[in-house]
Amino acid sequence: MRIALVHDDFVQAGGAESLFATIASLFPQAPIYTSLVDWTKLPTSISRERIKTSFMQKIPFAKYLYKTLLPLYPLAFESFDFEGFDLVISSTTRFANSIITKPHTIHISYVNSIPRFLWDRKIQKDYLPPALRFFLSPLLKWLKRWDKVTSSRVDFYIANSQNIARKIKKAYGRENTVVYPFANTNFFTPAKIHNWGLREQNYYLVVTRLVKWKKIDIAIKATQDLDLNLKIVGTGPDEARLKKIAGSKKIEFPGKTTVEQLRDLYRNCLALVVTQEEDFGIAAVEAQSCGRPAIVLASSGAKESILAEKTGVVFGKQTAESLKDAIIRTSGLKWNVPGIRRNALRYSKTVFVKSLTNVINSYVQERPRS
Repeated sequence: MRIALVHDDFVQAGGAESLFATIASLFPQAPIYTSLVDWTKLPTSISRERIKTSFMQKIPFAKYLYKTLLPLYPLAFESFDFEGFDLVISSTTRFANSIITKPHTIHISYVNSIPRFLWDRKIQKDYLPPALRFFLSPLLKWLKRWDKVTSSRVDFYIANSQNIARKIKKAYGRENTVVYPFANTNFFTPAKIHNWGLREQNYYLVVTRLVKWKKIDIAIKATQDLDLNLKIVGTGPDEARLKKIAGSKKIEFPGKTTVEQLRDLYRNCLALVVTQEEDFGIAAVEAQSCGRPAIVLASSGAKESILAEKTGVVFGKQTAESLKDAIIRTSGLKWNVPGIRRNALRYSKTVFVKSLTNVINSYVQERPRS
């Protein structure tokens, strides 16, 4: 089959890009269409020669101003021509699923998330100050309608979690199949010899981008109230505010870490704390792959990766009080390292590739278009 791949953009190096690199490796001859590329953020396993960018690539400083170019993304994805392809696979958290294909072409969309800033008012409130929300309100309303309408262009949806599956059904009214993403379970493994300098610090761990909507401040408040140590790995626009709230030597901000340093932090923590409503949440799987439990929010996709009271603990409300109760429960449980790791192996790369390939093949065989 003549196959093309589509991804939102390559202006950040995150989990979605890592997952797409694996999809790209399954179809090595397929060209890759995307709105915009910062070449330093392109996964090293993807050849530059495969990339076909939109007109947005020619806009000066676009890779720095990509958020302000929001109105152009619809035009960018609708400008691509997929006339010569039998199958197009898009990977998206925003607008890549809006491409236009011909009747003979099958379009399968792997959805990491539907656009949060359009469909979640709480997140939109944390993203934008009131004055800017008021100014952009007409644009956001138009984009939400456009996103709903263009969702019908996809033949088959694949969701990265039950959490996202429900959102696709609610927002777009579309059925879908869940294929969970993967963590690097071959790299993130339990410690053979502990780093006792870390181990003896008896710390809880947060690993995430530091943005306001993730409510990392509830982890700070909970550990402060319980007089516990906390390490917050990551950087982001909310970093200064969080450091001001923390104001204690018991709460550390290691900032960016190497993957080896991150693995060491996972291996020696008491538990990973996930305060946000994740779409799925790879960090929770990475921690479990290292044999450590995860404390996750009940409404988060991260809940799907844990076995309650066996590989992690769930807290019901996104508040410091609810999180404190979960931390106390966590400290009273005995954790089985091999058992926690076995659970994480459900989300290995091998399992992902097999599941995704099977679903794509089954969709292609249905061929709803003639």
